[in-house]
Amino acid sequence: MLSILFVLDSDPQSGISTAFLNSYIEQLCDCMAEECLLTVFYPEFSDKEEHFSLSITQSPKYRRMVTYIPTRLDSFRETYLNEKMDDVFTFILKEDRFDAIHIWSFKNHSLNYPAIAKERGIPVVHTFCDGYLFSGSVFEKGLGEENGKVRISNFVNASLTSFIRKFVSTLKPEHRSYWFENVGRYSRCYNRTLNSGVDPDVFDERAEIAEEAAAFCDKFVFFSELEYNLFYRPLVPENKVVFMEQGILRDLDFWNRPFEIEGAVKFCFMGEILPEDGIAELVEAFNILYSEGYCNELHVYGETHENSSFFGRLKLHVKTPNIFFHGPIQSGRINAALNTADVLIIPAKCPRNDTFLANNAIMERKAVVVSGKNAISEKIKKSGRGLVLEEVTPRAIADAVSELERNRKRLYYFMRVTDDFKAPDMCENRALLTSVYSELLKTGRDSDPLLLAKKLNRKRKERQRG
Repeated sequence: MLSILFVLDSDPQSGISTAFLNSYIEQLCDCMAEECLLTVFYPEFSDKEEHFSLSITQSPKYRRMVTYIPTRLDSFRETYLNEKMDDVFTFILKEDRFDAIHIWSFKNHSLNYPAIAKERGIPVVHTFCDGYLFSGSVFEKGLGEENGKVRISNFVNASLTSFIRKFVSTLKPEHRSYWFENVGRYSRCYNRTLNSGVDPDVFDERAEIAEEAAAFCDKFVFFSELEYNLFYRPLVPENKVVFMEQGILRDLDFWNRPFEIEGAVKFCFMGEILPEDGIAELVEAFNILYSEGYCNELHVYGETHENSSFFGRLKLHVKTPNIFFHGPIQSGRINAALNTADVLIIPAKCPRNDTFLANNAIMERKAVVVSGKNAISEKIKKSGRGLVLEEVTPRAIADAVSELERNRKRLYYFMRVTDDFKAPDMCENRALLTSVYSELLKTGRDSDPLLLAKKLNRKRKERQRG
């Protein structure tokens, strides 16, 4: 039986992840544990536990290794090169013999992990699921204002932020969601600054370290061929690429029956309440619809309390009583929330490679409205299960909503039975991944990457001394 280590950015059972990644990971972990000895390693933000200590527990299906990290670090460089996280990772590899390491996200970890693994002859797989390694939106020069600097206080400790954090923790001892640390601080909304920030040279070094990390990965998993061809083909050799669409759990035969919607069509948004997800344009679209006499409801699921800074400004623009904010949704409640509406809207302004949410919606017989130029839109076009927005504007969204409200025959066609809909099963994902791990094990230890790893480690130490 294979022994596999999953490296995650957060607890798979938490709702804190980009585009419901944790919901998918949680189901995949349960499925993988049926055929593998699975260990999941992830950080937790905590200012009460000893920082960078390691807690090991055994859940019913797999083992958990959790390290506690501060919400802010001492330098921005530690967000991608972190010696303390390297030490934790090294200790984990000494404690157990893993057949393969699958890094789902480098966020809140260190880009040195692949080199450390290769020194021990352990194959490494990385999935491009959050854009953190090579990104067109996170840590990009030009992020936020024209000077292209990231607000350093979002990542780095300062005396004032440390004091405020400790003071708030004494007033609010209850558990926080840490939504901002995981999601919000990577948004353009929270990184607008005119004077203080990270020097552009830091981004140059980070890009170099990211290329080094990629050199030590044996395989790369992409959820979308389109994403690979558009963004990563020059960076990742084709012979290292594996394509795998996100699987779902399928047991929805009950929904393959005729139905008719009574009253106005209801719409649903699930995602981050941030500019990148097109929520501002969506709210304005429903304002337009209300002014034109439409009474369609919009049910919004996303973080509101921890996201109060942006959410407060967004609510000021709501001019219709037909928009309902329900707050964040638990991963196990996604399908239940989908069934509060008839149509799922995904108006993201940045590329989306995840099809987990869309596949679940279609299997629940919901139509989908999605922005173009991403994996989800390709899925909708090929399957004929909804509308694709040519541009993310209030008018374009309002036109799509009114089209589905007026043309019920077309809407019902999008919501037809799912017998002809092809969505991968979670077990198919497990079979593909275990075959990738097994094939890498047959390849054996390669001496050249090990020599390169030692060379790069020396370079890293020289940079740190400098």
